[in-house]
Amino acid sequence: MTLRTLGKTGLKVSPLCVGTWQLAGPVNFDGKADGHPDPGKENAIRLIRELGERGLNFIDSAEQYGDGEAERRTGLALEGQRDQWIISTKFGYRVGPGVTRIDDSSPPTILPSLEGSLKRLKTDCIDIYLYHCAPDPADLEEARGLLEAARDAGKIRFFGISTGSLEMAEALHEEGLLDVVQFPSSLLNPASDLTRFCGQHDIGTQVRGVLAQGRLSGKYFSQQPAWDPNDNRSQHLAGHDLFRYAVLADKLPENYSMSQAAIRWVLDQPEHDSICLGAKNLADYETAIAALELPSLGADFFDQLEESAAKLA
Repeated sequence: MTLRTLGKTGLKVSPLCVGTWQLAGPVNFDGKADGHPDPGKENAIRLIRELGERGLNFIDSAEQYGDGEAERRTGLALEGQRDQWIISTKFGYRVGPGVTRIDDSSPPTILPSLEGSLKRLKTDCIDIYLYHCAPDPADLEEARGLLEAARDAGKIRFFGISTGSLEMAEALHEEGLLDVVQFPSSLLNPASDLTRFCGQHDIGTQVRGVLAQGRLSGKYFSQQPAWDPNDNRSQHLAGHDLFRYAVLADKLPENYSMSQAAIRWVLDQPEHDSICLGAKNLADYETAIAALELPSLGADFFDQLEESAAKLA
């Protein structure tokens, strides 16, 4: 697998990044399901190791996922092969008393969150440490001192944020806190301004949401899904007509699936370094890996695809 350079970090990462939210089991915030059915610890560990054997070397987690379970499973999966992987994890969202959601990335929380993630991930150093929720701009100067000190101590290498906000990315960049951005972008909802900004400043990019919560997976073009109540898509897309997106696949070459076209649309943009894929099984990852070897559909085809997608968004 051909690795890509993650912006100005210089890190060499696989174009597909293993997302671990769906590998940690659901967390019910305030009585509301948030997450996916638990695949089981051993299945999650085995999947991560199998993906490493197929050339993936980039994995993303967060202290919130499974109330730390995603990081714990990642740590177990990477035992004995830590030097072969680039780890990204996030801080700010946490699970609080009574399974409430805590949204707090203020300076006093940063180092305790970092130490917790290091312990769960069984590592001395996190390669990429991202804000998971928006910080108060007034806190950024103090936060920079803490993050830079942690970097100087060898506990993190680079930092950034998970956000869809160009304004927030600009604020962190101005403060010198933006090596990497994780952001949502797909054919149905392109993050054009954020993509352009990252390209202009050589900021590493980790793109998520490329299959638009399954709308671009192609799996539901002929049948409605029967999602488990603990799968967050059952809430966000309840009553949503997924059949209408099938028109996007009408002109695809026979060797291309809809999900592969959606993946290539992202990765064929030079500003995009890697896709954070939230699949739960090896088959879906292998479909994505196969997309990397397919010939590009070309700018003209993607222009037509974008035009069709814009009518559906």
